[in-house]
Amino acid sequence: MIADDPTQKIELKSFHAAILNDHEGLQQEQKQYKPVPIIRDVTSAIIHRNYEYIRQEISDLIDAEMERIINDPQKANQVLTKK
Repeated sequence: MIADDPTQKIELKSFHAAILNDHEGLQQEQKQYKPVPIIRDVTSAIIHRNYEYIRQEISDLIDAEMERIINDPQKANQVLTKK
């Protein structure tokens, strides 16, 4: 099995494009990176609660818009309803 590694060229390829990177420069730059500070502890429960809140808001918005369109005589014919 062969993996394409920037430091080892593969001679037999169906394409011959190459991305030229300064790997040593990139490593030096990465050494200068500082860790991202933790602003808030986010748990799975918080994410799930936010997801459900947004999902409910979208559902409420769709219901309100559908009700508005259905009650407008000029737009009511644009809504497909099940019979």
